[in-house]
Amino acid sequence: MHWTFKLRRHFVFLRQLFWEAFREKMLISFVATCVFATLIAMLNNFLYDSHVWDHFYTEPGIEDIFCEFTDMKRFVRQPINTFTNFIYLINGMYFFSKGLEDMKKKRSYNLITANHFYSFVLSFISFYVFATSSFFHSSLVEVASDMDFSGVYSISLFPLMYLSHRVLLTVRGKDTSKKYWTERLILIILFSCIYLLLTFVVPMHYVHPIVGTFILLIIGFGTYLEKKSPNTNKDYLIATGISITMAVVFFEFDFKKIMCNPHILIYPHSLWHLFNGMSIFFFYLYIRSESYKPEYDNLRSNLKRMAHDKVSERYNSKSN
Repeated sequence: MHWTFKLRRHFVFLRQLFWEAFREKMLISFVATCVFATLIAMLNNFLYDSHVWDHFYTEPGIEDIFCEFTDMKRFVRQPINTFTNFIYLINGMYFFSKGLEDMKKKRSYNLITANHFYSFVLSFISFYVFATSSFFHSSLVEVASDMDFSGVYSISLFPLMYLSHRVLLTVRGKDTSKKYWTERLILIILFSCIYLLLTFVVPMHYVHPIVGTFILLIIGFGTYLEKKSPNTNKDYLIATGISITMAVVFFEFDFKKIMCNPHILIYPHSLWHLFNGMSIFFFYLYIRSESYKPEYDNLRSNLKRMAHDKVSERYNSKSN
């Protein structure tokens, strides 16, 4: 089969899939993003110099830490860094909708489809990060900074919890497409305690090495699972790695004032938000891809057949 035929067929399939499966999600996401942007603009217009945040403690010089130009009289002091949190809002809505779909269609071909809990938890985490990061960049007050860090901890702990669950089941030779209430309850209690310790007990200068250790564990567990059960979509894994690498790069750029122009519309920290959100999205697609088969999804099967027929008809008409 000629490569141009395969390529055209694939693009036709993707176009149809996007229209049939994602148009409602994309429309809702677009509307939510527009509403969020409008809300920021309205708050800054009608509540300018309202001194709302003056009642909270603000670390001296906080307005100079980020590259974005910061007007401390605005209600949303950093509108661009605040707005780019929309990606966490979109992620949260998507993860929640997939959890509902799994329940409705009774999917159970891997750990995340069998345990709807994970989709709903990641959805909650995404909404929480959206709220805390928006709160921080709007106010720049200390209490919001603490909440923002707690969101970062929750993001780093989720993949570790999920992969730990899979490793425990794989080592014991258990089927990962079933629910195991005991293991899940133990992990929930354990990781909830770790989260609370990081957020409220462990001093800040210990937190970063601990999070770095979590990242190493995630890489180690992921490597082990890929060797034991390599039936996953590696494209999503590569996209996750690229996204998180870019996120870390722009995070460092922001604090080291590299590519820092306070009078443009995009800033390194904004890009940190976007790439970090993308990495969470691709990781979710990656863990959902384990043991996936097209026959599990009638829509994809039908659209692939339709794409093949449509492109074949075009090629046949050209040849005639």
